[in-house]
Amino acid sequence: MPPGAVAGVTSRQAKPGETIVMYGVGFGPVTPSIPAGQTVQPGQGNSLAETFNVLFGGVPAAKITYAGLAPSAIGLYQFNVVVPNISNSDSVPLTFTLGTETGAQTLYTAVHN
Repeated sequence: MPPGAVAGVTSRQAKPGETIVMYGVGFGPVTPSIPAGQTVQPGQGNSLAETFNVLFGGVPAAKITYAGLAPSAIGLYQFNVVVPNISNSDSVPLTFTLGTETGAQTLYTAVHN
């Protein structure tokens, strides 16, 4: 979020080249398989079985360094995404694809060089 977007919450825009961490649910199976309802142990590597991509205002993420189940959680997915070099904006639309499907919702983030 841009600074001051929510009273009492410290925030700042992401910078191109930085890694942001996002979380979500419902992204399907991982490899190696981890059964539903099982806590992911720290250090228990896994990755989405389907290809995952994130777009910042239509520009692909510079890199996705992790896309899988979050450690120490049940059913929560974690995405470590490197912000691409894009124009400054406090409302960059984030969209994603999983396999051949496009996500139904658009999120927003703030990016500033």
